[in-house]
Amino acid sequence: MHTTRSIRPSSAILTLSAMVTLIFAGATAHAKAGRNPARESGATALPAQAGYTVQQVAGGTIQGKLLYVGKPVRPERVTVTLNQSACGNFKEIYPIRVEQGGVVGAVVWLDNVTHGKAFAFPNPVLDQKKCMFVPSVVLMKPGKLEVKNSDPVTHNIHIYARYNRASNHMMAPGSSPVELTLMRPETIMVRCDIHPWMHGYIVVAKNPYYAISQAGGAFSLTDVPPGTYQLKVWQKKIGTKVQQVTVQAGKTTTVNFKLGS
Repeated sequence: MHTTRSIRPSSAILTLSAMVTLIFAGATAHAKAGRNPARESGATALPAQAGYTVQQVAGGTIQGKLLYVGKPVRPERVTVTLNQSACGNFKEIYPIRVEQGGVVGAVVWLDNVTHGKAFAFPNPVLDQKKCMFVPSVVLMKPGKLEVKNSDPVTHNIHIYARYNRASNHMMAPGSSPVELTLMRPETIMVRCDIHPWMHGYIVVAKNPYYAISQAGGAFSLTDVPPGTYQLKVWQKKIGTKVQQVTVQAGKTTTVNFKLGS
């Protein structure tokens, strides 16, 4: 005669099960309420531009700086209560990164260019290190994005999109990278629901004339076909700014933006 034994799951398994249930329950609640943090954040959706063609022509260069003129930026201090050994005891989240007097990590692009060089962006990778998305803004052409988890803790990749397919992937420590297909140009918010301070952005470009501002707010767009364009800047806290710019073949046009909080 066989004796049936009652096996009780460990508390660790129960805790993980409860966490997963809460994460997906939260995602369902967002969907039912019709809320989309990508809309609430002010992220700029970029409708696909039909008719962009690769056409090599003698072009010019647009360069400049995103100069910060606002009040001193103070970080939001977040107390960490989960996975402190990997995440630390607190996080300082800067709504605007200012280095050497300029805004760093903003997106600069030409909005109405219809032809020019081919895409030459690096292969896009979004990692999770010390419970932060690295980089905080990923620039990519329409296609595949590799997402990795370099932390010794579980994260989830929650994608909030308007024109691409929204998704939510759990990533355990040591798991294989997740490959996301993002084919439609827009700015997408990404969050980790387990560690709520973790959020970043994925910018799917509609043409090759995009750049991320560097130290001092410096940016450069090269091989731009001659013409007059709308040069745009987007930063999560500041929003979108626009200037008109005219490019001549073989010449450099300098355009500076003054940005404040």
